Amino acid sequence: MKSSSLICLLTISLLVGCQTPVVLHSPEHSNDPIAEGRHIIAHAPAKDKNLWRLRVALLALKQGRHAEARELFNAAMPSAGIILKGDAGTRKAQNLFSPEERKSFHGEPYERTMGWFYRGMLYWMDGEPDNARACFRTAQLMDALAEKNKFRADWVLLDYLDGMVTAKLGDDSSGALNRARIHAGDTTLPEYNTNANVMIFLQFGFGPVKKSGGDVGEKINYDGGFSATKSARIRVESQIITVPIFDDLTYQANTRGRRAMDSILTRKARVKKAADGIGDVGIVSGAILTDSETTRDEGLTLLGVGLTGKAVGGSVEPRADTRTWNNLPQYLSFASLELPTGRHEAVIEFLDSNGNALPNRRKNVTLTVDLGSDTVVFVADQ
Repeated sequence: MKSSSLICLLTISLLVGCQTPVVLHSPEHSNDPIAEGRHIIAHAPAKDKNLWRLRVALLALKQGRHAEARELFNAAMPSAGIILKGDAGTRKAQNLFSPEERKSFHGEPYERTMGWFYRGMLYWMDGEPDNARACFRTAQLMDALAEKNKFRADWVLLDYLDGMVTAKLGDDSSGALNRARIHAGDTTLPEYNTNANVMIFLQFGFGPVKKSGGDVGEKINYDGGFSATKSARIRVESQIITVPIFDDLTYQANTRGRRAMDSILTRKARVKKAADGIGDVGIVSGAILTDSETTRDEGLTLLGVGLTGKAVGGSVEPRADTRTWNNLPQYLSFASLELPTGRHEAVIEFLDSNGNALPNRRKNVTLTVDLGSDTVVFVADQ
């Protein structure tokens, strides 16, 4: 029987907007969801391969298969410059008669941000905090072009982690911490402990999903994500800490504002609606006029105009790209601990809005702390 993780991922794909998901199965029907995912990637259209790499990379990360997650994230994420500039498919998608979905998937800014965030986490796991910090900064850059200034580069955890690494490397971290606290609002962020040697990354719930909006599908709207978990409690021997939500992905998706592509899709929508309108008027009027011998020629002309209008309207492709990295979380959280070298058993409880532990969500994690390096773990509530 196929792994429930991949079945869930494929089922979610079927529910995303008006997309046509790629759902393939290997002849062996492997019980390994990562092997199944690789089969899907191999057979997916070139424009969709990055989307599937990201989905499968996150599955691998959740399973602790870090080398495979790293490989897939690396393949899915070209340089920031390439993403921001756009590829040939992006330029073709600007044509009236080409759908936006023909471009290679790089996602919306919140999805790009998450790719770099996970890549930074993996660098830290590999003992490269400086490279991790570079990824966190690049992740924040992905959000720097939001339409309104107050929503630009406003991810709390990215600035907080930037400052954490900076402090541990012996440099001034006050700027990054101040930015994080400004964006955190009423959420209290702890001071950095440069002796902390255990970094616990947490994520909760299911993230937003794109859907078509507007008169002819020219806009992207979001079905908000959901999470019963609102915070987490970590117990390691005598230490007990409760960690809050740092970032909300639905908020980040919805506060992006208009995209550069939106004006192009708006123009396409206007052309489509105008052509369809001309087509309707021409066909109806032409059909009426052709009933009379005296106006038959005019009626045939109007019919021709109407049919041309409908043909043009039917060929214009204004629909926004609603492909979604659909196994992202709703919330991000983080905690750091200082522990002596050796093995430690941690208990992580996921709490509801009243601070009560959710049933069947408790996770037991073994922390192996080595001298001179950080122990970095990643835990999802489901």
